[in-house]
Amino acid sequence: MALLENIGAGIVALSGVWIFCVALASRRFIQRHVFYLHKLPIWWGQRLDDPETFGFLRNQVTPLRIPTTDGERLYAWLVSPLALYEKHETTFQKEDRKGDIKTKLAFKLLTDDPEAHLIIYFHGNAGTVGQTRRTETYRMISSGASSKIHVLAFDYRGFGKSTGTPTEQGLIADAISVIDWARKEAGIPSTRILLLAQSLGTGLACAAADHFISLEPKVPFAGIILCAAFPSATKAFQSYSVGGFLPLLAPLRLFPSLEAWFRRRIKDTWMTDERLVNIVRRSDRLRLTFIHATSDKVIPCRMSDELFYVAANVTTTAGLTRMEVEERKEVIDLGEGGWVNKWVSGDKIIRKEIVKYGGHNGIMKWAPFSLAVLRNFELSGIEGQN
Repeated sequence: MALLENIGAGIVALSGVWIFCVALASRRFIQRHVFYLHKLPIWWGQRLDDPETFGFLRNQVTPLRIPTTDGERLYAWLVSPLALYEKHETTFQKEDRKGDIKTKLAFKLLTDDPEAHLIIYFHGNAGTVGQTRRTETYRMISSGASSKIHVLAFDYRGFGKSTGTPTEQGLIADAISVIDWARKEAGIPSTRILLLAQSLGTGLACAAADHFISLEPKVPFAGIILCAAFPSATKAFQSYSVGGFLPLLAPLRLFPSLEAWFRRRIKDTWMTDERLVNIVRRSDRLRLTFIHATSDKVIPCRMSDELFYVAANVTTTAGLTRMEVEERKEVIDLGEGGWVNKWVSGDKIIRKEIVKYGGHNGIMKWAPFSLAVLRNFELSGIEGQN
């Protein structure tokens, strides 16, 4: 009897802790810090103005500031491709880092080349552009086969050296401002810009793409790559696992009334699924790629499954059931490499690449990710192939 009483007391105590955590998570201040993790002190001590300390060559990375429409200043890096750097190595090495971005060699090489391509990188939560896993991704891209691919990575408001406080509308304004800088200040046509995003960044990239495709005339991009995407903030919260193992809010599904209450309390909703509907519907040409690892313990890969269905379904006028999409999609078995689902409708190509390994962050450094970049820019002659 005493044992049962102790077990019962333990369950009551755990339930009390869980209810307290749910109540905390319903507060906007807590939501902001948990969802964005912008104050997590993992960037302290990083010398962001000295990219060489992150493994880059002298002046291969050019730091800059990009102003937003509402007065914030975003810290950013412009990363030059390694093959292009080699051609101008002496000039890069002798260049003074101080001065306006438009006077820098990296900017001139980007803007003067009519065949240059630009990746705008939208990182996940926590940290900065100088986070180790992110710098490895930049180096991987810049060291690739093409000397035409430049990378523009930036910190959202409230992250690193960027001013401001993160909110959904604020971060969307950041994304729009950065893309406008690339289009108007650097003069890069949107058709030579690839939006590449991971985790939190997938919400920003989709919101930005939704904004630009809704303009008149439409502003399309070379492609959109979403790694570890999620349909909405609510689903991200409910699936999020502390340390990758403890899904703190998952039990909400057992209590529909409590789940509905919590959903109403989320301020920054990040409705990527709804934005994808508009992106796919309004696009005349679309290259949309989802990449996710089955080993992702932070955001489960079923969320990319859901988004793939949403995107594929919009390409039809009558709509399709999930079963119909499953039956009609192309499936490519890659063995231990995972599998690919492909959906083609006119000039709209939607791919979902599921890999078995790589987790939430490591996948960004893996070969499928690099190949997706080349495919979207159509630089390898593989467009239209598997």
